[in-house]
Formats: sequence, structure tokens, C-alpha cells
Amino acid sequence: MERKKKTKYVYIEHPSDVGFEAYGDTLEELFANAAIATYSFMTDVDEIEEEEEWEREIEIKSEDLYSLMFDWLDEMIFMFEAESLVMKKFDIDVNSMDFSITGTCRGGRFDPYKHESGIIIKAVTYNMMEIKRNEIWHARVVLDV
Repeated sequence: MERKKKTKYVYIEHPSDVGFEAYGDTLEELFANAAIATYSFMTDVDEIEEEEEWEREIEIKSEDLYSLMFDWLDEMIFMFEAESLVMKKFDIDVNSMDFSITGTCRGGRFDPYKHESGIIIKAVTYNMMEIKRNEIWHARVVLDV
């Protein structure tokens, strides 16, 4: 089953938090789309200007695939909170054998005077988290607001 127009993510209903389902042909694409979905709650990602100076090296090691998704998105939220960074481009390698991510992320700085402000994301949760592969990779994530 081929995704219509290569859907990257869709929002899902949750009674008290926000959530999304992300998709990818590869784990790298899945994790990149999950990061963009997370940032999309906070601002209009397309409006963020990508700049070379806002490139960051990333190295994450976790105990399983669920923890890797949790730690990855937690790092994305931290970059937003600590430096107002919104990452848009991802040159990453996701290793499903040792549950690690290495590579670089590039984006731009969020400016509240220039960019639309959205929901404040407090944290990633394990609530309803799902990562599986049929024809494509699929992840469901709920974020605490």
C-alpha cells in the first residue's frame, strides 16, 4: 500500500495531550518525520529559515526502539527549549540493532516576533507509543502539553 503523496505525518486525537502518527520508507525517514511532526505543534516549520550555523551533531544510544524514539524527540524538544532551534533537515543513520542514531540535524532559530507560536510541548510520553513496520515504517507518539 503506497502512501498518498508520501504523507509524512498526521495528527491524532488524544483527550488531554497531542499526538501524531509518522511514516517513513526507512527508519531514518520515520525519525526525521517524527521530529518535524513534533516541531509542527510548536510553530509552522516551513516558515523557519534553514541556516548552516544552526547545524548540530547528534548521537543517541538507547535500550530499545521505543526508547530511541523517546530520546530522539526529547533531544529535539531540548534544542527548541535551550536554543530556540527548529530542525528541518536530517542526515542521520538509525541503527535498529544497537538502537542508536548518529548524524547531523540542520534548521533555524525560532523568533516569536517573526514566527507563529503554537503549543508548548513539555515532554515526550510512552503513552500509546507504537513503532512497527508493514510495507512502511509507522510510529504513533503522544506528547505532553
